[in-house]
Amino acid sequence: MKSHYDTIGVAPDASKEDIKKVYRKLVLKYHPDTSKIKSTANDTKFKQISEAYAVLSDDKQRRIFDLERDEFKKFGRIKRKGNNANGPFGQRQSSGMAYRFHVLDGIYKPKNMIIGLTLGFATAAAVKTMLGVDDNETNMQKNKKQDGKSKLVEAWYNKQTRQWEQPTPWTKSFRDLNPEIQMVERNLVRSVSK
Repeated sequence: MKSHYDTIGVAPDASKEDIKKVYRKLVLKYHPDTSKIKSTANDTKFKQISEAYAVLSDDKQRRIFDLERDEFKKFGRIKRKGNNANGPFGQRQSSGMAYRFHVLDGIYKPKNMIIGLTLGFATAAAVKTMLGVDDNETNMQKNKKQDGKSKLVEAWYNKQTRQWEQPTPWTKSFRDLNPEIQMVERNLVRSVSK
């Protein structure tokens, strides 16, 4: 779409006087009363020129327009308040707050999403490396054998038999000793059946 600067035919850094001179020439050319050619295209062009001049001649509206134009170039859209709000080159201004920029406006562009995802994954990988997190296997997976049995089992060391035994809390000797239970390889443990 054409901006107000393109409609009038001036550069964005043009002064108020330059805009006024160009506007007066265009009014003489396209005004319905002074124009030699009577057409709806001229009427439409005259309305666009008048609207562009109204925005560019007022300092406050021009600043807002310039900000919107810059944001439109960066993010491709502008979030505005109100249902009747148009883009930065629009014909109507919304009542209330004409310029409103939201932080997440640029996030929806594919380029920004790819950059964000890449940074997210890189950060997660760096944190895992710093903390020493190993993704290959969890502790539960390390403890499993191919047949589904645990490699490690709970056991206590019996000093009398000099063997690792499974805990048997129902026996009197186990309760009297109150031994420390540890995780030991399954093949070192003797099963107690009583």
